[in-house]
Amino acid sequence: MSNEATQPGAPQASFREAHELSRAELRRRTVDGRGVADIRLLQVEDGPGRGQRLLVVRNAVGIGIEIAVDRGFDVSSATWRGVNIGWNSANGLPWPPNSLDAEDGIGFYRNFDGFIVTCGLDHVGGARRDDADRFIHKHRKQIFHPLHGRISSQRAVLSGYGIDWNRNAPAIWTEGVVRQSSVFGENLVLRRRIEVEVFGNTISIEDVVQNRGFRPTSHAILYHVNFGYPFLDELTQISGDLGDLLASTFNGEDKRPRDDFVDYYQETPVVSDLPTASIELRNAALLGGIRVGLTFSREALPRLGIWRAFQSGVYAFALEPARHFDPESNAADDSLILEAGEIARYEVELSLGAMGAQANPNA
Repeated sequence: MSNEATQPGAPQASFREAHELSRAELRRRTVDGRGVADIRLLQVEDGPGRGQRLLVVRNAVGIGIEIAVDRGFDVSSATWRGVNIGWNSANGLPWPPNSLDAEDGIGFYRNFDGFIVTCGLDHVGGARRDDADRFIHKHRKQIFHPLHGRISSQRAVLSGYGIDWNRNAPAIWTEGVVRQSSVFGENLVLRRRIEVEVFGNTISIEDVVQNRGFRPTSHAILYHVNFGYPFLDELTQISGDLGDLLASTFNGEDKRPRDDFVDYYQETPVVSDLPTASIELRNAALLGGIRVGLTFSREALPRLGIWRAFQSGVYAFALEPARHFDPESNAADDSLILEAGEIARYEVELSLGAMGAQANPNA
Protein backbone atom coordinates (compact mmCIF):
# COMPACT_ATOMS: atom_id res chain seq x y z
CA MET A 1 0.00 0.00 0.00
CA SER A 2 1.40 3.45 -0.92
CA ASN A 3 2.06 6.12 1.70
CA GLU A 4 -0.20 8.54 -0.20
CA ALA A 5 -3.22 6.30 0.23
CA THR A 6 -2.81 6.32 4.03
CA GLN A 7 -1.91 9.97 4.59
CA PRO A 8 -4.42 11.89 6.68
CA GLY A 9 -6.31 14.49 4.70
CA ALA A 10 -5.61 12.93 1.28
CA PRO A 11 -8.48 13.68 -1.19
CA GLN A 12 -11.00 10.90 -1.46
CA ALA A 13 -11.07 9.48 -5.01
CA SER A 14 -14.46 9.42 -6.72
CA PHE A 15 -15.55 8.72 -10.28
CA ARG A 16 -17.24 11.41 -12.34
CA GLU A 17 -18.61 11.13 -15.85
CA ALA A 18 -16.96 13.32 -18.48
CA HIS A 19 -20.07 15.47 -18.84
CA GLU A 20 -19.91 16.29 -15.12
CA LEU A 21 -16.47 17.90 -15.42
CA SER A 22 -15.86 21.58 -15.99
CA ARG A 23 -14.16 22.57 -19.25
CA ALA A 24 -10.89 23.13 -17.37
CA GLU A 25 -11.12 19.78 -15.62
CA LEU A 26 -11.87 18.02 -18.88
CA ARG A 27 -8.88 19.66 -20.61
CA ARG A 28 -6.59 18.48 -17.82
CA ARG A 29 -7.59 14.93 -18.67
CA THR A 30 -7.82 15.19 -22.49
CA VAL A 31 -6.12 18.35 -23.71
CA ASP A 32 -7.53 18.27 -27.26
CA GLY A 33 -10.84 16.62 -26.39
CA ARG A 34 -10.21 13.45 -28.37
CA GLY A 35 -10.67 11.40 -25.22
CA VAL A 36 -14.40 12.05 -25.54
CA ALA A 37 -15.11 13.20 -29.11
CA ASP A 38 -13.54 13.46 -32.54
CA ILE A 39 -14.22 14.35 -36.17
CA ARG A 40 -11.69 13.53 -38.90
CA LEU A 41 -11.62 13.93 -42.65
CA LEU A 42 -10.36 10.75 -44.31
CA GLN A 43 -10.09 9.39 -47.83
CA VAL A 44 -11.02 5.84 -48.82
CA GLU A 45 -7.95 4.14 -50.31
CA ASP A 46 -9.29 0.77 -51.45
CA GLY A 47 -12.36 -0.97 -52.79
CA PRO A 48 -15.38 0.38 -54.71
CA GLY A 49 -15.31 3.70 -52.84
CA ARG A 50 -11.64 4.48 -53.40
CA GLY A 51 -10.97 8.21 -53.69
CA GLN A 52 -14.00 9.59 -51.88
CA ARG A 53 -13.90 11.69 -48.71
CA LEU A 54 -15.46 10.59 -45.43
CA LEU A 55 -15.93 12.51 -42.21
CA VAL A 56 -15.63 10.07 -39.29
CA VAL A 57 -17.37 11.17 -36.09
CA ARG A 58 -17.59 9.75 -32.57
CA ASN A 59 -18.94 11.21 -29.35
CA ALA A 60 -18.61 10.54 -25.62
CA VAL A 61 -21.67 8.31 -25.19
CA GLY A 62 -21.02 5.86 -28.02
CA ILE A 63 -22.45 7.39 -31.22
CA GLY A 64 -20.30 6.83 -34.27
CA ILE A 65 -21.20 8.04 -37.76
CA GLU A 66 -19.54 8.46 -41.14
CA ILE A 67 -20.53 11.25 -43.52
CA ALA A 68 -19.99 10.62 -47.24
CA VAL A 69 -18.86 14.07 -48.40
CA ASP A 70 -18.83 13.04 -52.05
CA ARG A 71 -22.14 11.20 -51.95
CA GLY A 72 -24.67 13.95 -51.25
CA PHE A 73 -23.18 14.74 -47.81
CA ASP A 74 -25.24 11.85 -46.46
CA VAL A 75 -24.70 9.85 -43.25
CA SER A 76 -23.37 6.61 -44.68
CA SER A 77 -22.84 4.68 -41.45
CA ALA A 78 -24.13 4.72 -37.85
CA THR A 79 -23.20 2.72 -34.76
CA TRP A 80 -24.00 2.94 -31.08
CA ARG A 81 -21.40 1.58 -28.64
CA GLY A 82 -19.97 -0.53 -31.42
CA VAL A 83 -23.29 -2.03 -32.59
CA ASN A 84 -24.22 -1.39 -36.21
CA ILE A 85 -27.48 0.55 -36.59
CA GLY A 86 -27.48 1.52 -40.26
CA TRP A 87 -27.62 -0.49 -43.45
CA ASN A 88 -24.98 -1.22 -46.05
CA SER A 89 -25.34 -3.04 -49.35
CA ALA A 90 -23.02 -5.11 -51.50
CA ASN A 91 -22.32 -1.97 -53.57
CA GLY A 92 -19.74 -0.71 -51.09
CA LEU A 93 -20.56 3.02 -51.45
CA PRO A 94 -19.04 3.20 -54.95
CA TRP A 95 -17.08 6.20 -56.16
CA PRO A 96 -17.48 7.61 -58.69
CA PRO A 97 -21.14 6.60 -58.64
CA ASN A 98 -22.66 4.62 -61.46
CA SER A 99 -24.93 6.40 -63.94
CA LEU A 100 -28.35 7.12 -62.46
CA ASP A 101 -29.90 7.18 -65.95
CA ALA A 102 -28.76 3.64 -66.79
CA GLU A 103 -31.12 0.64 -66.95
CA ASP A 104 -34.17 2.78 -67.74
CA GLY A 105 -33.54 5.06 -64.80
CA ILE A 106 -32.87 2.58 -62.00
CA GLY A 107 -29.11 3.08 -61.85
CA PHE A 108 -29.79 4.27 -58.28
CA TYR A 109 -29.75 0.62 -57.22
CA ARG A 110 -26.11 0.32 -58.38
CA ASN A 111 -25.17 3.07 -55.90
CA PHE A 112 -27.70 2.56 -53.09
CA ASP A 113 -25.90 2.18 -49.77
CA GLY A 114 -25.85 3.82 -46.35
CA PHE A 115 -27.75 4.79 -43.22
CA ILE A 116 -29.33 7.96 -44.63
CA VAL A 117 -29.72 8.46 -48.37
CA THR A 118 -31.23 11.79 -49.40
CA CYS A 119 -33.48 11.56 -52.45
CA GLY A 120 -34.44 14.57 -54.61
CA LEU A 121 -34.10 17.46 -55.13
CA ASP A 122 -36.67 17.82 -57.91
CA HIS A 123 -38.08 14.29 -57.88
CA VAL A 124 -38.56 11.26 -55.63
CA GLY A 125 -40.09 7.91 -56.51
CA GLY A 126 -39.97 5.87 -59.70
CA ALA A 127 -38.25 6.98 -62.91
CA ARG A 128 -40.41 9.14 -65.18
CA ARG A 129 -40.41 11.94 -67.76
CA ASP A 130 -41.92 15.37 -67.10
CA ASP A 131 -42.67 18.39 -69.24
CA ALA A 132 -39.78 20.89 -69.45
CA ASP A 133 -41.57 23.91 -70.91
CA ARG A 134 -40.74 26.03 -67.87
CA PHE A 135 -37.05 26.00 -68.90
CA ILE A 136 -37.93 27.48 -72.36
CA HIS A 137 -35.30 25.81 -74.51
CA LYS A 138 -35.80 24.36 -77.99
CA HIS A 139 -33.88 21.12 -77.27
CA ARG A 140 -35.31 20.47 -73.81
CA LYS A 141 -38.89 19.37 -74.26
CA GLN A 142 -38.86 16.84 -71.42
CA ILE A 143 -36.92 16.14 -68.23
CA PHE A 144 -35.94 12.59 -67.36
CA HIS A 145 -36.07 11.87 -63.65
CA PRO A 146 -34.23 8.70 -62.57
CA LEU A 147 -35.40 6.71 -59.56
CA HIS A 148 -35.27 8.93 -56.44
CA GLY A 149 -33.56 11.82 -58.19
CA ARG A 150 -29.92 12.85 -58.51
CA ILE A 151 -28.76 14.55 -55.31
CA SER A 152 -27.41 11.46 -53.53
CA SER A 153 -24.64 11.01 -56.12
CA GLN A 154 -23.46 14.64 -56.16
CA ARG A 155 -20.17 15.74 -54.63
CA ALA A 156 -20.32 18.34 -51.82
CA VAL A 157 -18.22 21.42 -51.19
CA LEU A 158 -17.10 21.02 -47.59
CA SER A 159 -17.71 24.33 -45.81
CA GLY A 160 -16.18 23.31 -42.49
CA TYR A 161 -16.15 20.90 -39.56
CA GLY A 162 -15.03 20.79 -35.95
CA ILE A 163 -16.12 20.63 -32.32
CA ASP A 164 -17.67 23.64 -30.61
CA TRP A 165 -16.61 23.38 -26.96
CA ASN A 166 -17.86 26.88 -26.09
CA ARG A 167 -21.56 26.00 -26.16
CA ASN A 168 -23.47 25.01 -23.05
CA ALA A 169 -23.94 21.66 -24.75
CA PRO A 170 -20.76 21.07 -26.82
CA ALA A 171 -21.37 19.68 -30.29
CA ILE A 172 -19.50 18.11 -33.17
CA TRP A 173 -20.52 19.87 -36.38
CA THR A 174 -19.98 19.95 -40.10
CA GLU A 175 -21.46 21.88 -43.01
CA GLY A 176 -21.49 21.20 -46.72
CA VAL A 177 -23.08 22.45 -49.94
CA VAL A 178 -24.39 20.10 -52.63
CA ARG A 179 -25.62 21.32 -56.01
CA GLN A 180 -27.92 19.64 -58.55
CA SER A 181 -27.83 21.55 -61.80
CA SER A 182 -28.10 21.54 -65.58
CA VAL A 183 -27.72 24.14 -68.30
CA PHE A 184 -31.29 25.08 -69.29
CA GLY A 185 -32.54 23.04 -66.36
CA GLU A 186 -32.75 23.08 -62.58
CA ASN A 187 -30.18 24.78 -60.35
CA LEU A 188 -30.97 23.56 -56.84
CA VAL A 189 -28.55 23.91 -53.94
CA LEU A 190 -28.70 21.94 -50.68
CA ARG A 191 -26.93 23.50 -47.70
CA ARG A 192 -26.62 20.93 -44.93
CA ARG A 193 -25.45 21.16 -41.33
CA ILE A 194 -25.03 17.99 -39.28
CA GLU A 195 -24.48 18.12 -35.52
CA VAL A 196 -23.83 15.42 -32.92
CA GLU A 197 -23.93 16.38 -29.27
CA VAL A 198 -20.64 15.54 -27.54
CA PHE A 199 -22.36 14.28 -24.38
CA GLY A 200 -25.83 13.65 -25.81
CA ASN A 201 -27.63 11.06 -27.90
CA THR A 202 -28.84 13.11 -30.88
CA ILE A 203 -27.81 13.52 -34.51
CA SER A 204 -29.44 16.59 -36.05
CA ILE A 205 -29.64 17.42 -39.74
CA GLU A 206 -30.61 20.93 -40.84
CA ASP A 207 -31.17 21.37 -44.58
CA VAL A 208 -31.89 24.46 -46.67
CA VAL A 209 -32.78 23.88 -50.33
CA GLN A 210 -32.69 26.93 -52.59
CA ASN A 211 -33.57 27.48 -56.22
CA ARG A 212 -30.43 29.30 -57.39
CA GLY A 213 -31.69 29.53 -60.94
CA PHE A 214 -34.03 32.07 -62.52
CA ARG A 215 -36.84 29.77 -63.66
CA PRO A 216 -39.42 28.02 -61.42
CA THR A 217 -38.37 24.49 -60.50
CA SER A 218 -40.22 21.56 -58.97
CA HIS A 219 -38.92 20.42 -55.60
CA ALA A 220 -39.18 17.12 -53.76
CA ILE A 221 -37.13 15.49 -51.00
CA LEU A 222 -37.15 12.16 -49.18
CA TYR A 223 -34.94 11.00 -46.31
CA HIS A 224 -34.34 7.28 -46.85
CA VAL A 225 -33.34 6.26 -43.29
CA ASN A 226 -32.12 2.67 -43.56
CA PHE A 227 -31.63 0.14 -40.77
CA GLY A 228 -29.65 -3.08 -41.00
CA TYR A 229 -28.35 -6.04 -39.04
CA PRO A 230 -27.86 -6.54 -36.12
CA PHE A 231 -30.13 -3.67 -35.01
CA LEU A 232 -32.64 -4.97 -37.56
CA ASP A 233 -33.53 -8.57 -36.83
CA GLU A 234 -36.52 -10.69 -35.84
CA LEU A 235 -36.87 -8.88 -32.49
CA THR A 236 -36.97 -5.29 -33.83
CA GLN A 237 -40.11 -3.43 -32.73
CA ILE A 238 -41.66 -0.13 -33.83
CA SER A 239 -43.87 2.48 -32.14
CA GLY A 240 -44.76 6.14 -32.45
CA ASP A 241 -46.93 8.39 -34.57
CA LEU A 242 -47.80 5.87 -37.27
CA GLY A 243 -50.90 4.16 -35.93
CA ASP A 244 -51.46 1.15 -33.72
CA LEU A 245 -52.47 -1.17 -36.56
CA LEU A 246 -49.28 -0.67 -38.57
CA ALA A 247 -47.13 -0.98 -35.45
CA SER A 248 -48.83 -4.15 -34.24
CA THR A 249 -48.63 -5.68 -37.72
CA PHE A 250 -44.92 -4.96 -38.04
CA ASN A 251 -44.15 -6.08 -34.50
CA GLY A 252 -45.91 -9.40 -35.02
CA GLU A 253 -44.74 -10.27 -38.53
CA ASP A 254 -41.93 -12.56 -39.60
CA LYS A 255 -38.84 -10.39 -40.12
CA ARG A 256 -36.38 -13.14 -40.89
CA PRO A 257 -34.43 -12.80 -44.17
CA ARG A 258 -35.92 -14.96 -46.94
CA ASP A 259 -34.49 -15.71 -50.37
CA ASP A 260 -37.84 -15.04 -52.09
CA PHE A 261 -39.01 -11.96 -50.13
CA VAL A 262 -40.38 -9.24 -52.44
CA ASP A 263 -39.65 -5.77 -51.07
CA TYR A 264 -42.48 -3.26 -50.79
CA TYR A 265 -43.18 0.32 -49.77
CA GLN A 266 -46.13 1.22 -47.55
CA GLU A 267 -47.29 4.79 -47.11
CA THR A 268 -48.83 5.52 -43.74
CA PRO A 269 -50.56 8.56 -42.25
CA VAL A 270 -48.89 10.30 -39.33
CA VAL A 271 -51.09 10.05 -36.24
CA SER A 272 -50.21 13.10 -34.16
CA ASP A 273 -51.63 16.48 -33.18
CA LEU A 274 -48.15 17.91 -32.62
CA PRO A 275 -46.11 19.92 -35.15
CA THR A 276 -43.56 17.11 -35.21
CA ALA A 277 -43.83 13.36 -35.73
CA SER A 278 -41.74 10.83 -33.82
CA ILE A 279 -41.09 7.17 -34.64
CA GLU A 280 -39.07 4.76 -32.51
CA LEU A 281 -37.40 1.44 -33.32
CA ARG A 282 -36.15 -0.87 -30.57
CA ASN A 283 -34.15 -4.05 -30.23
CA ALA A 284 -34.26 -5.40 -26.68
CA ALA A 285 -31.65 -8.11 -27.31
CA LEU A 286 -28.64 -5.84 -27.96
CA LEU A 287 -26.61 -4.40 -25.06
CA GLY A 288 -29.61 -4.65 -22.78
CA GLY A 289 -31.81 -2.84 -25.29
CA ILE A 290 -31.11 -0.22 -27.98
CA ARG A 291 -33.56 2.41 -29.23
CA VAL A 292 -33.41 4.73 -32.24
CA GLY A 293 -35.82 7.64 -32.53
CA LEU A 294 -36.63 9.69 -35.64
CA THR A 295 -38.30 13.12 -35.36
CA PHE A 296 -39.29 15.45 -38.21
CA SER A 297 -41.60 18.36 -38.99
CA ARG A 298 -45.04 17.29 -40.24
CA GLU A 299 -45.48 20.52 -42.19
CA ALA A 300 -42.12 20.34 -43.98
CA LEU A 301 -42.29 16.58 -44.55
CA PRO A 302 -46.00 15.74 -44.78
CA ARG A 303 -45.62 12.16 -46.02
CA LEU A 304 -44.25 9.07 -44.30
CA GLY A 305 -43.59 5.62 -45.68
CA ILE A 306 -41.88 2.45 -44.54
CA TRP A 307 -39.90 0.10 -46.76
CA ARG A 308 -39.53 -3.59 -46.03
CA ALA A 309 -36.70 -5.34 -47.89
CA PHE A 310 -36.20 -8.59 -46.02
CA GLN A 311 -34.75 -10.44 -48.99
CA SER A 312 -31.59 -12.41 -48.18
CA GLY A 313 -28.49 -10.41 -48.97
CA VAL A 314 -30.40 -7.12 -48.92
CA TYR A 315 -32.13 -7.27 -45.52
CA ALA A 316 -33.12 -3.67 -44.83
CA PHE A 317 -35.90 -1.65 -43.28
CA ALA A 318 -36.40 2.07 -43.88
CA LEU A 319 -38.36 4.99 -42.51
CA GLU A 320 -39.01 7.58 -45.23
CA PRO A 321 -40.32 11.04 -44.29
CA ALA A 322 -40.81 13.00 -47.49
CA ARG A 323 -42.19 15.85 -49.53
CA HIS A 324 -43.31 14.61 -52.95
CA PHE A 325 -44.01 16.55 -56.12
CA ASP A 326 -47.00 15.59 -58.22
CA PRO A 327 -46.64 16.95 -61.79
CA GLU A 328 -50.32 16.27 -62.44
CA SER A 329 -51.53 18.38 -59.52
CA ASN A 330 -49.53 21.31 -58.21
CA ALA A 331 -52.34 21.83 -55.72
CA ALA A 332 -51.53 18.56 -53.94
CA ASP A 333 -50.81 18.99 -50.23
CA ASP A 334 -47.07 18.54 -50.52
CA SER A 335 -46.32 19.64 -54.11
CA LEU A 336 -43.95 22.58 -54.18
CA ILE A 337 -42.62 24.79 -56.94
CA LEU A 338 -39.61 26.86 -55.90
CA GLU A 339 -39.51 30.23 -57.61
CA ALA A 340 -36.18 31.91 -58.35
CA GLY A 341 -34.31 32.38 -55.07
CA GLU A 342 -36.98 30.65 -52.98
CA ILE A 343 -35.95 28.27 -50.20
CA ALA A 344 -37.37 25.27 -48.34
CA ARG A 345 -36.14 24.26 -44.87
CA TYR A 346 -36.00 20.83 -43.24
CA GLU A 347 -34.93 19.49 -39.86
CA VAL A 348 -34.54 15.81 -39.06
CA GLU A 349 -33.33 14.50 -35.71
CA LEU A 350 -32.23 11.00 -34.75
CA SER A 351 -31.61 9.83 -31.20
CA LEU A 352 -29.61 6.70 -30.35
CA GLY A 353 -29.40 5.20 -26.90
CA ALA A 354 -30.40 2.61 -24.37
CA MET A 355 -34.05 1.61 -24.06
CA GLY A 356 -35.66 3.53 -21.25
CA ALA A 357 -32.80 6.04 -21.10
CA GLN A 358 -34.30 8.97 -23.05
CA ALA A 359 -34.09 11.20 -19.99
CA ASN A 360 -30.44 10.26 -19.38
CA PRO A 361 -28.52 9.95 -22.64
CA ASN A 362 -25.31 9.12 -20.76
CA ALA A 363 -26.79 5.92 -19.31
